[in-house]
Amino acid sequence: MRLLFVNYEFPPVGGGAAYASLATARELVVMGHQVDFLTSATPGAQKDEEIDGIRVFRVRCHRRSVHDIGLLGALSFLAFAVPRLRALAKHNRYDACHYYFGLPTGVLSCVPGAHRASPYIISLRGSDVPGYSPDLRTLHYFMLPITRRIWRRAHRVIANSQDLRRLAAASVPGLPVDVILNGAKMPETLPRDVRQRPEGRILTVSRLIERKGLDTLIQAVARSRDRMLHLDIAGEGPEGPALRQLARSIGVADRVRFHGFVDRARLGKLYANADVFTLVSLAESCSMAMLEAMAAGLPIVATKVGGNVELIEHNVNGLLVEAENIRALESALSALAADSQLRMRFGAYNRALIEQRYGWRSVAQQYEAIFKEIAATPQTPESEVESNPRIPQRRSIDP
Repeated sequence: MRLLFVNYEFPPVGGGAAYASLATARELVVMGHQVDFLTSATPGAQKDEEIDGIRVFRVRCHRRSVHDIGLLGALSFLAFAVPRLRALAKHNRYDACHYYFGLPTGVLSCVPGAHRASPYIISLRGSDVPGYSPDLRTLHYFMLPITRRIWRRAHRVIANSQDLRRLAAASVPGLPVDVILNGAKMPETLPRDVRQRPEGRILTVSRLIERKGLDTLIQAVARSRDRMLHLDIAGEGPEGPALRQLARSIGVADRVRFHGFVDRARLGKLYANADVFTLVSLAESCSMAMLEAMAAGLPIVATKVGGNVELIEHNVNGLLVEAENIRALESALSALAADSQLRMRFGAYNRALIEQRYGWRSVAQQYEAIFKEIAATPQTPESEVESNPRIPQRRSIDP
C-alpha cells in the first residue's frame, strides 16, 4: 500500500508523537509498504530527503522552541503544508492518509484538494483532545465544531490510551475510538551493575510545562532524608526558569541537574546511568519516555493518571502514587533507591513487557490491519456523511 503520514512534528523537533510516527513509518516500510511523510522543517535538516526508505517532505514552520509550536507555529505549518499536500496527492495515488493529531494536523483533511480522495485516519495524542490540557480549554471550545467534523469524517479515530479514548468520547458521544498504545525500541545493551549500586539516581524526561508536575518532583527530592538521591531532568520548556529557582530556593540545586534538550544518543546514556525513572504528570496519554525507560530496564515511579496505569501495575513493575502528593512520591522514590533487588525485579519485568507486547513492529501491525481494512471497505459518499453526522467512519472524500 502507498501511505501518506502527516505530522507537524518530526525528530528531533516535538515530543513523543514525533518519534512514534517515524518509528511506525519505518516498520511499515520494512513490512513492504511505501510511506511518504509530510512534516515541518527542522533546523539544519534537508528540505526533502529519504530516511530508511521513507520519503520525507518538509515545509516551513515558525516554532517557539523544540518542544513548543505555539499558535503561530501551528497556523504557519498549515499554511505552508496545504500546497505541498495538494501537490503530493495530485502526483501520488495514496491508499490512505494518516494524520497525527486532530489539531492542528487534522485540519488539513478539510482543505480542498486531491488528498481528499483518499480515506484517512486520525491518531489522537493528548493535547489535541478537549479536556486534556487546561491551558488549551479556550482554543478547544472554539475549535470543537471543526474537531468533531475531522473525527467524524475519519475512517478510524485512534487514541494512544484507554483514558484518552474515554476523554475523546466525551467530546463526540457515540463515535467509535480505537486504542493503539505507543511502542519502544529495545536497547542493545544494559549495564546491570548500575541497577545494583546504592546511589539513587532518578531520571525524568519531559517538557518543562506545568502539566508534567516537575515542581512536585523537585520538592519530593528535597523532602527526602537520603542525601544520595539525585535527580536528572531532560527536556526544556517555559517552566524551566521557575523550576531552577525552586531547586535553588529549597536547597537542592546541587542534587537536581537540568540537562535541557537532549538528543537521542545522550538520552540513551541517561537511561543507562539511571536507577529509577519517574513520571509525575497531572495528565498523561501514553508516555514515550516511560516506555523507553521500561525498555532500558528501569523501574518506574509514576502518578495514577491517564495511560500511566495502563503500563504500570503497582508493586509489579513500578510504584504508583497520587498526583501532587509530595510525601507519597518521596516515599516511593526512597524505597526504590534503597532496594537494589526491587529495582532489578521491576526493571526485568519492564524489559520483558516491552519485548513481548510494546515493540514498534506490534504497533505497525495494528495500523497495517486498519489500512488493509480501508482498502477492502467500500467508499462512503461525502454527501451521506454530511447529512448524517453520526456516521462514525469516513471511507473516502471526493475532491
